[in-house]
Amino acid sequence: IRVRVEHAFAALKGRFQSLRELRHPVQNAEQLQYITHWVNCCLILHNMIIHIEGRLYGNSKSIEWAR
Repeated sequence: IRVRVEHAFAALKGRFQSLRELRHPVQNAEQLQYITHWVNCCLILHNMIIHIEGRLYGNSKSIEWAR
């Protein structure tokens, strides 16, 4: 499971460069919530892109890795 999680994070970092440089200090609950929302937004956008690519290109196996 750990390897799959690491691959998922690598895929997200490859698609969203902002996650590569996400070095935000977490000193309180508000900052943790900010980072959590940031990552959640990237996940939502990632899933939307997969859905749209699936509609445009059919159920291509090239995007199966991301599901």
